[in-house]
Amino acid sequence: MSDAEEQQQQTDEDERRERWRVLQERTDRRRRRTRIAVWCGLGVLVLGGAGWAVTPTVKDSVITSGACDGALPDGTMDTLRNTTGHADGHLTESRSELDGDLGRYSCEVANEEGERVLEVHVYSRRDDIDRELIREFRDDGVHPTSALPGGLPGFESRLAGLTLLPRCPGRGKDAAGNPGRLLVDVLAGHRSEPHQLVRAGAAVANKAAEKLGCDTDPLPVPEKEIEQQAPGSVPSARAAGTTCAALARGPFQDAGWSVDLRIPKGPAPLTSCTVRPSGEDEDGEPHRPVLSLHGLYGEWTQRVMLGQARHHGARTDEKRVGPWLTDESGWAMARCDGRPAGFKISVSRPDHETDSYSEDKTLSRKQLDRTGMRKMLASFAERESAERGCTGLRLPAAD
Repeated sequence: MSDAEEQQQQTDEDERRERWRVLQERTDRRRRRTRIAVWCGLGVLVLGGAGWAVTPTVKDSVITSGACDGALPDGTMDTLRNTTGHADGHLTESRSELDGDLGRYSCEVANEEGERVLEVHVYSRRDDIDRELIREFRDDGVHPTSALPGGLPGFESRLAGLTLLPRCPGRGKDAAGNPGRLLVDVLAGHRSEPHQLVRAGAAVANKAAEKLGCDTDPLPVPEKEIEQQAPGSVPSARAAGTTCAALARGPFQDAGWSVDLRIPKGPAPLTSCTVRPSGEDEDGEPHRPVLSLHGLYGEWTQRVMLGQARHHGARTDEKRVGPWLTDESGWAMARCDGRPAGFKISVSRPDHETDSYSEDKTLSRKQLDRTGMRKMLASFAERESAERGCTGLRLPAAD
């Protein structure tokens, strides 16, 4: 074979190898494209099928993080969702609204069942606040009976939810010259308990105070544990050193009594302390209180005192009432932070005409007579007045 023929053969071989290489590359590219197309197709099918489950969960997270302008503490939305009776129900809507001119803020969260998960309304104008409080502190003497745990300024609503009344000095004084404040009304699902709303309420109150220009220190947000279980009663000895120290003495200094102390830190509409037999009743519930101490702070105090005086047969004039004491109830009064204040003692007495109360769930006059009641009321009123800088304390007359 000549050199020319060998050279031509080598050239043909090189071209063949090159064509093979190019063909192989094309084949490999087709295979890669095919594999990509197949996997993409499968991915669309998988994600398309799973999207119905994933998308609501992602939406839950988005709504939770943005609810009430991002105010809610971690884990609180899970607690609130449980209060609807549909713990697995997904969230579908969240709204927040601010009206600076009217001094209002609100936020709401709903689930796919159309149920309320959280609803908060915040007011700063005196007319709005009075309108809300008149429903709680009534002319006939009815009023909320439990202040909030954690030292927060507010009370458990008689109807549902809870109310906070933090200060709001940044919006100035009202027409009567009283320092500004907010009223924060907090509701959740129909199965909610007040202790489940405390963290959310405090956190949203702080957000509202910021947006409404309150220029005040934020409320303390309680720890997560408060959502899991309501604050329980403690031995009566724990009342010593508090404004309700009277509950650690007298008939309650022995074992067998428990107290629930709800004493706010700073200005607040209500203080409440109750004492009851330790343990549970036949239904597994805490016993009813046998004695309670309440401090009421605000313009509604005089109306409540007058209504209760009429109910208990205490002497009053047509529109005003002074300090009074009966065998079952009594009031002292003062002025705190420029507003009226009332200090109340209530005792559960045996009903000898029915069997509705047993002796161990009430206090007989032998256990605590009117003189003892006045001493307890005086101790409470004096300590609360000193704690809150009250003036003009007036006690019921001694027998």
